[in-house]
Amino acid sequence: MLWPILLAAPPALPEVTLTPGMKITSSVRVRPGTYILPNTKEDGTGAAIFIEGDNITIDLSGVTIRGTEPTVEPDQRTGTGLLIEGTGVEIRNAKVHGYKVGIMARHSPGLKITNSDLSYNWKQHLKSTLEKEDTSDWMSYHQNDKNEWLRYGAALYLDNCDRFEVRDVVARGGQNGLMMTRTDGGLVWNSDFSFLSSVGVGMYRSSGNRIMHNNIDWCVRGYSHGVYNRGQDSTGILIYEQSHRNVFAYNSVTHGGDGFFLWAGQTTMDTGEGGCNDNLLFGNDFSHAPTNGIEATFSRNQFVNNKVMECWHGVWGGYSYDTLIAGNVFGLNAEAIAIEHGQDNKILGNTFRRDRNVLRIWQNASQDPNWGYPKHRDTKSRDLTFEWNLVADVDGPAFWLTDTENISLRHNLMARLAKPFELKGNLPGMRFENSEYRGATEPQWPAEVPARNVSFVPSPTPAAPPTMQGSGNVIVAEKFDQREYLSRFNVPWDPYARNWQLPGAMDEMKTAESGALEQMIYEMAPSPLRGGKDPFLAAGTLRGRRYILVDEWGPYDFQSPKLWPRLPVTTSADGKTQTQVFDILGPVGKWQVRSSKGVTLSATRGQVPGQVTVTTDLENPSAITEIQLEFVGQQTVDYRGVVSPAGSRVPFGFRRTNVPIQWDVKHYAWQKDTSDPRTQAEAFAAILKGAPLAQFTTNRLEITAYGSPRAGVPDNYWATVARGVVQAAPGRYRLRVTTDDGCRVRLNGQEVISNAWKYQGPTEYAAEVVLKGQDVIDIEHFEIDGYATLMVRLEPLD
Repeated sequence: MLWPILLAAPPALPEVTLTPGMKITSSVRVRPGTYILPNTKEDGTGAAIFIEGDNITIDLSGVTIRGTEPTVEPDQRTGTGLLIEGTGVEIRNAKVHGYKVGIMARHSPGLKITNSDLSYNWKQHLKSTLEKEDTSDWMSYHQNDKNEWLRYGAALYLDNCDRFEVRDVVARGGQNGLMMTRTDGGLVWNSDFSFLSSVGVGMYRSSGNRIMHNNIDWCVRGYSHGVYNRGQDSTGILIYEQSHRNVFAYNSVTHGGDGFFLWAGQTTMDTGEGGCNDNLLFGNDFSHAPTNGIEATFSRNQFVNNKVMECWHGVWGGYSYDTLIAGNVFGLNAEAIAIEHGQDNKILGNTFRRDRNVLRIWQNASQDPNWGYPKHRDTKSRDLTFEWNLVADVDGPAFWLTDTENISLRHNLMARLAKPFELKGNLPGMRFENSEYRGATEPQWPAEVPARNVSFVPSPTPAAPPTMQGSGNVIVAEKFDQREYLSRFNVPWDPYARNWQLPGAMDEMKTAESGALEQMIYEMAPSPLRGGKDPFLAAGTLRGRRYILVDEWGPYDFQSPKLWPRLPVTTSADGKTQTQVFDILGPVGKWQVRSSKGVTLSATRGQVPGQVTVTTDLENPSAITEIQLEFVGQQTVDYRGVVSPAGSRVPFGFRRTNVPIQWDVKHYAWQKDTSDPRTQAEAFAAILKGAPLAQFTTNRLEITAYGSPRAGVPDNYWATVARGVVQAAPGRYRLRVTTDDGCRVRLNGQEVISNAWKYQGPTEYAAEVVLKGQDVIDIEHFEIDGYATLMVRLEPLD
């Protein structure tokens, strides 16, 4: 009888207890418990635990591994948790927190990471505020051949791990989720890389991977609703440098700085060869990106049946070629599709509703002389096909076309376009035919675009109101209607394309050609994975750009109470007071006031979620606005990952400082050969004693410029001298200065920042200072080339 043998349970794995620096070389089960295992290595040369061997399984059920205590601030978390090297290694049920890099695997083909939680590892302390972006928060992922990405941390980092599988892995509350380099043929599914301050999933020189059925939501920074929408190179999915033939299907990738960010790579920029080509994006939700729902440049790809709503650009496709954009749902974007210097691109069977512009196509008069790409490639804008699309309720120019050859606009249904065309430059070979327009009145088509067989159908339906500014900022209404706002995103869309068809409004226009398009989109759908989850945001979930709330630690995740100011700010008719509504967000519970300073509140207690109106007395302004509340309700989890059980008293609130500084600012020019501030100090000092090229006064020193900061000042090689008179109570303060390039700072004649006098990108420097009550801040600053910034903040510490 073989039945007893066949039915017997596999032998139990031997149990081990973890110790610092331990090396595991065989299959084991780790004794349950919490292990505090500090580490400082972040470059792949060390870790708290080493795992080396082939075809081994490590079961971490009931185990938590921490590099630092839960209360340690996220930017103080260091080291690497697990370092893996071997073939066929399987990690199950891991919980790894409090490191710069949670798990790193190198040269580990066939790796499996399953059912693991890698949340709350390292992340930066951000400098941008609700009022102003700080450019030192920008990142750069353009190089990773030497694992440069590690400087930004990762929950899971894979280096040469072909044929890997990542399943049921959660990484929230950190900076980066899953990052991979030179890793091919893997599968990432049923995982959650959300609420991260930089990247959800990143690839570098990685091809043939499948990313399916995942949540990759709210991977964002550099955003303040209604104020600025920068993104700062954060993104849900990042694809760089010769990454080909990857499939991204059935993922929720909403609220990212970009939803999807693809760049061909420096190799292509230098040689004109290669790119990140033949990647398929199918059935994903890329909505609510402050910058681009999909950004893909210098490459050839397919974007099919995705949902892309409420972004600055739905698709930014600079220098894209042979790219298919088909069957997608666009809406509420500033520019639905923008392509410069594109070639042979096809835009077929898409729906566009309530975008400000639908199609912006152009080429620039000249190319960047530092790029190798245009020296090796034809970069003329040409041969665009835009057919079988529904375009409705567009409040700006629908088709904004400049200097492009052979544009084909055919078989499209258009309705209620405020201005159908904005045409500039030369547009030879353009065709506009076999289409239908519906609206109150028939447009006068431009003479440059002869309309052939374009019918007009009168329609009394009024156009829907605009929602987006041309800058990509959402229009903020005087009074917010949450139900109306959330309803904007409830549009027909089946991510799985189970019976994909053109919109019903186009039924009478259909031909055999449109039928072939419908069949093509249906057949392009990747087969959903058996057991794959439906990751898409459920009806009623708070979603949309309004609910991207970025604070000093990244995107808010709705797991803790949050008091958040909303625009607009209203000033009373007599100018004596200002009022502002604050949202109170978080788990279900109740709030009450503990204290307030500089303001009065419309209520002292209430429900969460809820709102409160805050009034400021403008006749007696305070240097500090502070509101301290207390929450009691469901369990909460804060930005560090610290859990407070249900019923706990959890403090939260809001604080804003406004220390008055009156600045006198002067700009000068210097010469790189004769008065370089770094090497020719006397000559530079002599320039600062002369007459300035520009001079002004301000109560906020916030200089940001690509080129000249002021009329009369050159684009490069300029200097700033600023003197600020501080009117503040005596006490301890923190002086923060962000500079690009160099600066030095004196307080009452005493140098307080001296190590910033150098060529650099935007960098913050800080010093704790003591003010006496009548104080003067003196700053000297120089700019060499490129981007420039000089920003100063003063914060009370007492």
